[in-house]
Amino acid sequence: MKTAIQIAILSTGLVALLSAGEAPSAPASDSGFGEQKWIGPPYLRFGRDTSDTELPSYPAVTTSYTHCFASDFESLPGDVSSDEFRLWAPVLPLNRENMHLIAYLGYAANQFDADETTMLPDDTLHSVRLPVTFIHDISEKWLWGAMVMPTYAGNSGSSDNFTTSAGLGVGYSHSPTLRVFAGAYYAHDFGDDFFMPGAAFIWRPAPRWEAYLLGPMGGVSYSVNERWLLSLYGQYSSPTWFVKSDDNGPDRHVSMSSLRIGVKAQYQLHGMLWGFIAGGCSMARELDVRDTDNDTIQNSDMDPSAYVQVGLNIRF
Repeated sequence: MKTAIQIAILSTGLVALLSAGEAPSAPASDSGFGEQKWIGPPYLRFGRDTSDTELPSYPAVTTSYTHCFASDFESLPGDVSSDEFRLWAPVLPLNRENMHLIAYLGYAANQFDADETTMLPDDTLHSVRLPVTFIHDISEKWLWGAMVMPTYAGNSGSSDNFTTSAGLGVGYSHSPTLRVFAGAYYAHDFGDDFFMPGAAFIWRPAPRWEAYLLGPMGGVSYSVNERWLLSLYGQYSSPTWFVKSDDNGPDRHVSMSSLRIGVKAQYQLHGMLWGFIAGGCSMARELDVRDTDNDTIQNSDMDPSAYVQVGLNIRF
């Protein structure tokens, strides 16, 4: 169950690189690089041959609230619904010609409303990720980057909540319409070592269209006009938290996996600020609870259920 969330984090790192690459062009200097500010959005040469697109830049800051309606357990009594708040933002982007160092903050708070027979905790589960990404903008065709990320995930201040991970990736602008990426991810996650290679692409066959596959995330987007963006997307995730012993069970690792398929409408509210609303079906859902020795103590599939999401983006 942990595999999908690890790949999702690698994809998040790739999106971070892409977000930087979509920044507005800076005035050219004699060295051939944009005139960089030491602190601020990086200006990359990578992918500049896609400048004829009518799609907006990728979100650099995003915050959202998601409600997933009640879903019945298949092998346990009762059902579960959930609420989630998320925030993703760059903290300190530093630039030196074609070298860029960006620290990010990713925060999520999850609250589950479930039958007491499950080992889901009653209190809020928090996740804090602090990826630090290095980007080397080699040329219009090539880019590579590396990421180190400490993570906190749980419901208490225990040292058992902390994990570490790292990633390495390369991007190639194959043509004005296609960019491809490859990378590898390593994590020391709740006592387990994990390694996974990955690949991704972004294809823009026409100025208003985009198709992408980034790990367990994929979709198609269409820019109706300069203020409206519509998307059909899918995303699989399986976040894991360390939960301290309570009335519902002993010390344990709790995973809640799902595949979300939905549609999203985004609207430019003002300048760089965009609002969005999304909804669809959450399927392939599973609750998996393991003890600290990684032995399963509770597991159940869940029925599909509907979800809704609202949020705000800032696009540089």
